[in-house]
Amino acid sequence: MKKSGVLAFLFILLLLYPVIAQEEEGIDKAYLCLENQIANKTSGSLSLQEAVFSTLALGSESKLTDKIEDERSNQNCWPKESCTIKDTAQVLIAYDRINKNTESIQSYLLSRNGSATDLTWYLQVDISNHIPSACTFTYDERDYQVSIGEDMKISGSAGSCLQLSSSGYWLQISRNCFEKTFQVSCDEDFITSLLYQKSGSETIYVSSETHSAPSSGTTEERVDSQCFKSGSSCDYEGTLWAALALQKAGEEISSFLPYLLALSEDHNNLFPSSFLYLLTSGDDQYSQITQAQKTAGFWEAPNTKYNKFYDTSLGLLALQDSSAAESDTAKAYLLSVQTPKGCWNNNNIRDTAFLLYSGWPRGVSSGGGEGEGGELTCAGAGYYCGSQFDCAESEGQILNEFSCQGFQSCCSVPIIEQTCSEKSGVLCSFSEQCSGTEVSSVEGTCCLGSCRPITLETSECEDNGGFCSSFCEDNEEQASYSCGNSGGVCCIPSESSGGISLIWIVLLAILILLVVLGIIFRDKIKLWWFKMRNRKNSDKSPSEMSGPRPPPRFPPVQRGPPIQRQPLMRRPQPRRASSRADSDMEETLRKLKEMSK
Repeated sequence: MKKSGVLAFLFILLLLYPVIAQEEEGIDKAYLCLENQIANKTSGSLSLQEAVFSTLALGSESKLTDKIEDERSNQNCWPKESCTIKDTAQVLIAYDRINKNTESIQSYLLSRNGSATDLTWYLQVDISNHIPSACTFTYDERDYQVSIGEDMKISGSAGSCLQLSSSGYWLQISRNCFEKTFQVSCDEDFITSLLYQKSGSETIYVSSETHSAPSSGTTEERVDSQCFKSGSSCDYEGTLWAALALQKAGEEISSFLPYLLALSEDHNNLFPSSFLYLLTSGDDQYSQITQAQKTAGFWEAPNTKYNKFYDTSLGLLALQDSSAAESDTAKAYLLSVQTPKGCWNNNNIRDTAFLLYSGWPRGVSSGGGEGEGGELTCAGAGYYCGSQFDCAESEGQILNEFSCQGFQSCCSVPIIEQTCSEKSGVLCSFSEQCSGTEVSSVEGTCCLGSCRPITLETSECEDNGGFCSSFCEDNEEQASYSCGNSGGVCCIPSESSGGISLIWIVLLAILILLVVLGIIFRDKIKLWWFKMRNRKNSDKSPSEMSGPRPPPRFPPVQRGPPIQRQPLMRRPQPRRASSRADSDMEETLRKLKEMSK
């Protein structure tokens, strides 16, 4: 490496300082704006939602906790006038955030669960090597003999609880038999599993659990499908929040997943894939999140129940612990549309607090009090944070006595994420789109398909530098350009926008890339610098200053035969443990921020 190259690199680092400082300034401004908005209100004038989400962002403050406690009913649910599953679950998450005792809230939520009867369930038997077999189904102390052919079709009667499906491959479980346990035994090695679908839908889901047994062995299957109910009906949004809250509190929530997965298409306005990715780490949910991001960088669910800032908070929360570029894109957009005071959505307290908690969370203080105390962090105890599903894939144990940031759980073993090439995928450039499923990898979003040039049918609004949304912000101007089939109104950022300009954001991305390259070749830089300081008057041979070696080439990936896939329930490979290079990069960026102050 030549001396001029090092000087250029150092010059670029100097240029990076003000960019990082400006981004940090935008975040600080948002936190200050939120604090000021709360300071201008009394406890009584705050809404429950404002108090809950502000607690998530700022931690334990008396004005916020006073409001939350004032809304508590004598049943330990919220709000006291008319308790809802959603509000109660959100309070549980907020109290868990400030290390406040939540046992009574958990007990209330668990008392509101019930059977989800909106699903149709099937029992499937798969004979090893697909050879004919005779099987026995046992329930209600009676045995039923059936035959399974070479084509895996079932013949014979399995009683009133197990009716032959129209395809002939499965046994449909009668609704009045969901509480029964079915024992299965075959004269060949076999596997049993449960399948389910929403009534009236053609999509079949495969349960995450399968059971196998050798010839003459026995397996057991039982339907376990739960939801949280408001009155006598399942509450989908309430179940989303309650499952998330209870999983964070260490409860087992797998029985709620069939209901949430199968009915997700009926509730797209709630952005369910963001919740489901936090609950399952599923590849399909990850793909749905990344593909749902708008061109401008925000998320907004179809016919959303809330707004683009609330939905963007959900998207950021889901991707909080990933390397997805979509998260950085969303943050860049948000920093460019802050109000002059630094908040979002016309200085909306709830939305500003939710965005800060999801996109730029900071350590908070806990409330203290009877039954409360400081939790030990997972990393401080020498363990590893990650999703529960990823921990299970790594054959680890969940350690609920230690805390992790966000909705991660503490795992007893390192969680290792695969690279995109290890997942037999490819990384698409910014000018390309994936033709298949997008999954998470250590490098970011990985395409399990091919990368194709983006061919967007842009609307008149986008052709004129705008984007389509349900409404425009104060620092955006509503234009008359058409949004086409996407609907909404056309918004164009005003020149007086108080956020970070797009030019700075692009420059920041380029400079960060150069910093990463510097970290990768840091040993070469150190070697060159050492030689420069210690060189003698004698000339050096050109061979002594050899450049860096080219990166190793990966062998071509050979795809194997297709395997049977479990729709929407397949778990991705666990995440890669932080490497030394990652630590060096974090330390470098930290020093840059300090130097910029």
